[in-house]
Amino acid sequence: MYVKIIPSNQIMSSDKIVSPAETPEHFNIEAGNPAIALTPVLAQRVEAVRAKLIASGISEKDVADACAWARRPKE
Repeated sequence: MYVKIIPSNQIMSSDKIVSPAETPEHFNIEAGNPAIALTPVLAQRVEAVRAKLIASGISEKDVADACAWARRPKE
């Protein structure tokens, strides 16, 4: 199937390509020679991220400490 690159360097594709029930908003792109592959990526919901943090043993205090460390004045 053909797609068109519009002047703003965006790709315009047919609805047939993105018509599955859950159309992803994000894609992982891999550029090879001469092919370009787009793979749909489902964005994780915040609840899933929180569950992963809890499963990893990372607490809210750990996150707050990390933010404070990252925002500290640079020497």
